[in-house]
Amino acid sequence: MVLSQLALAVLTIIELRTVSAGVPLQRYEALLKQQSAPVDESLGLYDNNDQVVKMTVSNFNETVLEQSRGSLVEFYNTYCGHCRRFAPTYKEVAQELHAWREVVIVAAIDCAAEENNGICRAYEVMGYPTLRYMGPGFQPAAKHYGQDLSSLNVKEIRSLLALLVAAENPKNITNTYWPNFNYVSENDSKVSLFEGSHSQKEYVALIHEPENSTLAIETALYLTRWPSVEVRRISDTSVANKFQLDSSKRRQLALMNRQGQVQILTATDDTSVGFKNAIETALTKEHFTPRPEKSVEPIKPAVVPPSPYTEEMKLTLDEVKRNKHFVYQADLEQAIRTILHNEVPKVNDIGNDRLLALQRFLTVLNRYNPLGFNGRQLIGQLKDYVVQFNQQQLTGKQFEMEVQRLETLYGPIYSSTHFVGCIGSSPHLRGFSCSLWTLFHFMTVQASQNDDTSDPLEVLQAMHGYIKNFFGCTDCADHFQAMASRRKIWSVPNKDEAILWLWAAHNEVNQRLAGDATEDPQYPKIQYPSTSSCVQCYRNGADQPVVEHLAINWNKDAVLGFLKNIYNPEFVSRFGVQKELLLPATAEQLREKRQIANVFSDMDMRMGMLLYAFCIVMMVLAFKLFAFKGGYRKKPYGHDMLGKLNY
Repeated sequence: MVLSQLALAVLTIIELRTVSAGVPLQRYEALLKQQSAPVDESLGLYDNNDQVVKMTVSNFNETVLEQSRGSLVEFYNTYCGHCRRFAPTYKEVAQELHAWREVVIVAAIDCAAEENNGICRAYEVMGYPTLRYMGPGFQPAAKHYGQDLSSLNVKEIRSLLALLVAAENPKNITNTYWPNFNYVSENDSKVSLFEGSHSQKEYVALIHEPENSTLAIETALYLTRWPSVEVRRISDTSVANKFQLDSSKRRQLALMNRQGQVQILTATDDTSVGFKNAIETALTKEHFTPRPEKSVEPIKPAVVPPSPYTEEMKLTLDEVKRNKHFVYQADLEQAIRTILHNEVPKVNDIGNDRLLALQRFLTVLNRYNPLGFNGRQLIGQLKDYVVQFNQQQLTGKQFEMEVQRLETLYGPIYSSTHFVGCIGSSPHLRGFSCSLWTLFHFMTVQASQNDDTSDPLEVLQAMHGYIKNFFGCTDCADHFQAMASRRKIWSVPNKDEAILWLWAAHNEVNQRLAGDATEDPQYPKIQYPSTSSCVQCYRNGADQPVVEHLAINWNKDAVLGFLKNIYNPEFVSRFGVQKELLLPATAEQLREKRQIANVFSDMDMRMGMLLYAFCIVMMVLAFKLFAFKGGYRKKPYGHDMLGKLNY
């Protein structure tokens, strides 16, 4: 165990150094590119209209590492509902703190993008969204991947970030725009505040900062582009009085010039923005201006793909709207692809319960695999590879490399490269989470028709373990585990009940998320199946009112039959599949072949009978003709012979 942990630590350090250097190992990089999934152009929650600095593996290091300023980095997952709900808040944070950008930037990286696996794995991101502050000169090291910010509230994020920035050791700062966060002391005077490195300042703004407040820190950060003023913090009441500042008045601050003249200003409110506005107004009256925008150091932009909504995708949307209850092969494949290429590889340490969960999941996936022959070979080999790890710990990087090796060996694997039934009406909606539900529903139905195992929990247990240990939406995983416990997942008695348990659980999630910010307005979270899809599933028929799932009078026998029908492999639609030759022949295709064979068999029999009759007729005619001609020639022939003999 010690040796395996040591080996894991070495691998982590190597990967960190590889990522930090910005030059991956050539062989590793080449292998990753051979069979990597195509870039999903719908990924990403931020665009060029936001003040969030968008990062990928292509610009992460040069944006964050060894910089003269700090970075607030959000590690997020496009498919994570919690991340989607948080995105507007983070955009607001970036907008508010844009003025701080010379000291700290607001950035984000999408861990749902396969290309970013190495970054998210190396930084041991275990939940989404994760906010981390990385200060000036930051370099990652084992167990040091930045400082976590636990809050997801704009005001609290601003305050926590201000404290982290102010806590930096000024001796290590080379940024000339970095504010002076030291408190003004009893020993400071009107003269000393303008001496030394601060001799170029024309004004000093003095702000009394109560205990547990970041008022002065935030104000200083807002004013970094104003070279004529320096904001200083005062915590002691006696020091505040020394500079004519009444600490009891919460909206009051002092603006002192180089001659020691103090002007008392009153902010519109007791926030840092209010104080900043008061100082800017006073400076503008004295004809001082901020530094031009062009002085800000540019940041190399991430490579952002074009809009994904092509004409082909619009046709797909039309197809799905016409056939809302269809199950599509493309969605099953996209779920598997995302799990293998992104979800599992970005987990750094896969051991103990997490390893067991992965082994169970791959065993079930291997048993009910919807892929074609090549894909079944890959999943079988991958399952065998993971099962061999027991006491030894598996890493996400090792898993990723094995997937790539097997895809090179058995590829091509996937017949489709995009979602069909799970496509959203706009980017960032539906997608992987929808396809994951589809995959597990599919496998519960397949399990009910398999007599090789009698375990009713095999699929549900695999699903529970996967979501708990690998699913990229932490908030979703927590909700699912709580629901599974409340709904007594481990007491499901048989395979048919397993199908119904998952159906009811899915409807509960739909009910919880109906009207949520993550809901696709064109595909609302309804109780499934709807009356238009299965009127028999409602005991009251089409007159069933729209109510909560628990109050619907379901006909569960009809529901079970409906689910077994639509998730039957024979009826999985191949609309949108680009490489159908990778898939086995469908039942319909086999029936067509049999029908063609039957057509030829009947024709053969009819032709045979016709030929038989024709041959008989021809034989009769030939016999008669032969007999007639033979009788006509007999006498002359005999006469000649007799004549010759008598001669």
